[in-house]
Amino acid sequence: MLGCLIIIIAVALLLSTRESRGKVRIINGTRTARRPCKDYRKYRSFQNIILSTPDGTTEIDRVLISSCGIFVIEEKDQKGWIFGGERQKRWTQSLYTRDAGFFRSYSSLKYQFQNPLHQNYKHLKALQRFLNVSDKCLFSVIVFTGDCEFKTPMPSNVLNENELSAHLAEHDQPILTAECVDRLCQKLADHSENSSVDLHDHIKNVEENLSHPKCPRCGKLMALRTARKGPAVGSQFWGCPNFPACKMTKSLMQ
Repeated sequence: MLGCLIIIIAVALLLSTRESRGKVRIINGTRTARRPCKDYRKYRSFQNIILSTPDGTTEIDRVLISSCGIFVIEEKDQKGWIFGGERQKRWTQSLYTRDAGFFRSYSSLKYQFQNPLHQNYKHLKALQRFLNVSDKCLFSVIVFTGDCEFKTPMPSNVLNENELSAHLAEHDQPILTAECVDRLCQKLADHSENSSVDLHDHIKNVEENLSHPKCPRCGKLMALRTARKGPAVGSQFWGCPNFPACKMTKSLMQ
């Protein structure tokens, strides 16, 4: 008799535990799981957002919004080995290819590209101005979607595509109300539907900036200058015409 009673109590406890795992609680007026924002599918997603900037336009690959924050995602479809550092201006992609012939031999093709952290910082600041929100609720994430391997230590927000969900799960504390999330999402949705700037305009702006860039801070056409001192003496670079009020510079490779 006592044995049957113990079994009944154990089953009852097991059922109550399973029910409690499926329950939700109310946070900022919305129904959320016990650990909110654990699954990035709960985020509202916006892709290819084109925003105006002082030097023209910029395109954000993807934006995820939930009560746990606004995630600005730069996607890189690259293969091979990736070398880079948080403060390096340019990163390196190394591709190994097999040479034709009887004996097996491999050669490496290397390509340089702009530090995606620096690239995404511009996206983040443009979105911050557009949404008029605090920088504390914005998070920069770099996602490599290709079959690549990082060969140098990377910051925690630089990751492969299969690591995105786990990275988002680390941000599990609500910082935006449900009303704020709805307002921000509606603003982005309206912009996507009614923006006067389309992809054609953005591509044209990128091409113009490559040939003669505008200052990212004040929007003035930059002037070609020559370094007079320092380790890069004699080399040319783009400088803001408002110098010394604006000391913004860009290398010719950017």
